[in-house]
Amino acid sequence: MWLSSLQLLGFRNYESLDISLTPGMTLLHGPNGEGKTNLVEAILFSSTLQSHRVAGYQNLISKASESAQVTARVNHNERDLLVGIEISAKNNNRYFVNGNQVRKPSEIIGLIGTVIFAPEDLDLVRRDPSDRRNFMDQALFQLKPRLTLVKADYDRVLKQRNALLKSAKGTKSPDLGTLDIWDEKLVSLGVEIIQQRLGLLVALSPLMSEFYKKLSGADEEIKLSLVSAIGEDDNLSELPDDREELSELFHQRLLENRTRELERGLTLVGPHRDELLIQKDSLVAKSHASQGEAWSLALGLKLALAALIKENSNLGDPILLLDDVFAVLDVGRRARLLEFVLSYQQVIVTAADKNMAPVVDWAASYMVKGGELQIED
Repeated sequence: MWLSSLQLLGFRNYESLDISLTPGMTLLHGPNGEGKTNLVEAILFSSTLQSHRVAGYQNLISKASESAQVTARVNHNERDLLVGIEISAKNNNRYFVNGNQVRKPSEIIGLIGTVIFAPEDLDLVRRDPSDRRNFMDQALFQLKPRLTLVKADYDRVLKQRNALLKSAKGTKSPDLGTLDIWDEKLVSLGVEIIQQRLGLLVALSPLMSEFYKKLSGADEEIKLSLVSAIGEDDNLSELPDDREELSELFHQRLLENRTRELERGLTLVGPHRDELLIQKDSLVAKSHASQGEAWSLALGLKLALAALIKENSNLGDPILLLDDVFAVLDVGRRARLLEFVLSYQQVIVTAADKNMAPVVDWAASYMVKGGELQIED
């Protein structure tokens, strides 16, 4: 899969942009703050409806506009697909596939395969569990787009259950009949999410270990596991992947925590509290990995995802977006990362300093300045 054209209106600092692209390696370079990352962000948004920099979408709209438009045309197996998104500051966003409006955001997510590499990737190792949960979910959405609906339904049920718990907080004799109904729905949807995350980690682990060893040059054991409050010893990875057993355990944990949940007005058990645990030689990477090791882990995770999409989805090669990542890597990791990405159909690289970009045969090179692109010979 490769991006053949991108049109932007009122997106960040791009009042209007219409650019055609080709397969191969494309370089976007220029001073910081001129729009390189904004362009990469737009491509990512057309794929995931998420930014890698900010939550939500209001900040994506130009300050001079009340709406923004992103239109991406991709080519896969000689067939074109056109994805359009209208982001509104006041009204509901609108989504289009091949010129026809679709009702739900879930009908957009996963149509375009992308994997982004950026300085923010260090958060996957260093920061909050929410960053790692989001990584797992976004990976699953690209591999199995139907899971966007499962996750949306789970979030809706969780919201309703939390509202019920909050309303019952401090009540002497709350009506728990409705809570039992929400428990059933929470378990049914939650178990599917947990099983899918477990399957994802099983598939990612050997790929990540291989990439990590090549990136770091160290022969260390890398382990990915899913930690959850519904598992014995808080570790679901060692449980059999059996839906009935998992459902029974989920129900059991909900009953055990009911008093605490009623006291706090909050759901304390479920995949919304899962943690992706990354271990290096049995040590937790978040607290024990050096800066260089953390980079190798983060890059290894992204490379593993790209390889998994390439091998197991119907999208073919994902579009790789390397946003200023060469500037934060040492010479060795830069060279090894480049070696891995060269085999992909399309790679888009940004660099503030052209001299920090890898020396390759670029399919195209653009100077980015003030929200405008100038192609270079």
